[in-house]
Amino acid sequence: MINHHRRSKVNCVNRSLAMARYLVRRGHQVTLLTTANHRKTGIVESHEDGVHIVEIPDLLWGQLRSGWDPWSALNRILYLLRCEKEFDLIHLFESRPAVIHPIQVYRLKRPLPLIIDWVDGIGRGGILEVRRPGWYRLLFGGMETFYEEHFRARADGVTVICTALGERAQALGIARDAILHIPVGVDLDTYPTVLDKAACRAAIGLPQESKLLVFAGVDADFDLPLVFSAFARVVEQYPEARLMLMGKSNPALLSAVREYGIAEQVICARYVPYELFPTYLGSADVFVLPFPNTMYNVGRWPSKICDYMASGRPTISNPTGDIKTLFEQYEVGLLADENADDFAAKILYLFDHPQVAESLGQNARNTAETHYNWNMLVAGLEAFYYETLDRTRKASG
Repeated sequence: MINHHRRSKVNCVNRSLAMARYLVRRGHQVTLLTTANHRKTGIVESHEDGVHIVEIPDLLWGQLRSGWDPWSALNRILYLLRCEKEFDLIHLFESRPAVIHPIQVYRLKRPLPLIIDWVDGIGRGGILEVRRPGWYRLLFGGMETFYEEHFRARADGVTVICTALGERAQALGIARDAILHIPVGVDLDTYPTVLDKAACRAAIGLPQESKLLVFAGVDADFDLPLVFSAFARVVEQYPEARLMLMGKSNPALLSAVREYGIAEQVICARYVPYELFPTYLGSADVFVLPFPNTMYNVGRWPSKICDYMASGRPTISNPTGDIKTLFEQYEVGLLADENADDFAAKILYLFDHPQVAESLGQNARNTAETHYNWNMLVAGLEAFYYETLDRTRKASG
């Protein structure tokens, strides 16, 4: 398995590493190549939960350590060419230069089956148009789209995080049986049970009497103004209500909070240590997941929804992409129209009807355990690996 993420983000995003851990539990041997947090020279190897982790140096810094550095690519090539392990299959997580080009070189030596993961729309219609300035789109938009699409169309298999990316993969000419839909799952070791709300609040110093909304996000905070506007309406009826934001906290968000007049009711928890994440989520009455019907949102799966479901609380969101299907099929929360009035109305309804909120929370927990736990999802991934191996053997004669 090879990705371009920094080592710390692998733990945070927890897709490739989660898959690797559960594959190891199923008896497989997995080597995961990732980018070192800060190291500019020297390759560091370690083991975590049975996964062999290889940290590759990168000359860039911060968020620029994201798969574009030729030095990182060179170190990956040298490591792979020296590696004596007999791998059976390669699974890439995205296909940026420092990820795909080393594998092109390696496959000249060992032409193994190649699977590429697709977790976000990055180029046209994706992150490029939502979170990148105009100059970046002008200079690098074509390259982002090329690396996103060109190599996937030539892979032996593609794993996708949502239905829309599966459809996009088919549009690139990838056969349906060479595509596996596998969302981000739930690690039930992290969420073994539903935590007591009062105990969680006591542990982190939150008021017991408050109606508490929680939003958690690594960096997908651009739809939060919808929540702010709705929450301003909620506070009119429940002055003791609080909105807790976990994750990125940029100046624009803090300014927006003041503009909506809710600064005193918003708790900025910022980035929470991973081991405390369940406790913070367990303090919630209701989770909020703003998810307007944009091309970008349709083409992704908000991984926080699995943490929400595992915590056994209901979620308010919008009827977009796979989230719409999830809510309609399993009743894990309520779907609101894309306006503040209806979003606020759904929040107030759950505040006013705690038994309904509890029932939806129970549905959410049951759905996490039975349909979205990593053990089940990785069993499907394992079967897809074997199918890909069998298909490529037959194709090669």
